[in-house]
Amino acid sequence: MIQNRRPVPERNGRKPVTYMKILVVEDETGLREALIRTLTGEGYLADGAADGDEGYSMICTGLYDLVLLDIMLPVYDGLEVLRRIRKQGIDVPVIMLTARSTVEDKVGGMDLGADDYLTKPFAMPELLARIRMVSRRGTGTVTDSRLKAGDLILDTQTYTLSCSGSDRSVRLGAKEYQLMEYLLRNPGQVLSREQITQRVWGYDSDAEYNNVDVYISFLRKKMKFVQAETKISPVRGVGYELEAAGT
Repeated sequence: MIQNRRPVPERNGRKPVTYMKILVVEDETGLREALIRTLTGEGYLADGAADGDEGYSMICTGLYDLVLLDIMLPVYDGLEVLRRIRKQGIDVPVIMLTARSTVEDKVGGMDLGADDYLTKPFAMPELLARIRMVSRRGTGTVTDSRLKAGDLILDTQTYTLSCSGSDRSVRLGAKEYQLMEYLLRNPGQVLSREQITQRVWGYDSDAEYNNVDVYISFLRKKMKFVQAETKISPVRGVGYELEAAGT
């Protein structure tokens, strides 16, 4: 498995850092690594899996915002992985990658719940455009560079948190931003401390679970400052849930 590549934030009018997390399930090592390098260079977080079994297990963690899934994979092929995750009720956006180009193959993937289909070989700009298009269907609403849930608004270019009901705003630090973005992309969902730790600090991090509680406290103070009614609620023994105001 290829672990997280964490981009360095750029805030001087250049490419925004989204901290959207993408899983690349591809058995061709060269292509998998090339995709991860490209995604990282575009400001995404990216992990890799080399076969269907590993990819399925990683998707089931709930840590990913989008999956690039090859069809021709060892152990389980991509269609079987897709069938299994949809049966589990996992609705993460999936873009199928394959050398197959027949209408039957495409329809088969779409019928199983694929969101898009890209035939190899493909140009990286086209893949990035497909990712942007598919990712817009997330539970948090993205408008231009802003991510919204309830009355909270997060500007993904400036790291600024604001509230639709007030004229206040506050700049978030890098970890605060990653955590808030994760919450905003998953409103109404219970996120465990383990999920948050792996998402924000990475699989190979030495971060303690109490780091999550510390940064939740930081975010709550900033949400109070901007006068947001949306709340981060604790779920005892599990983690936290973003309760969006008005939902």
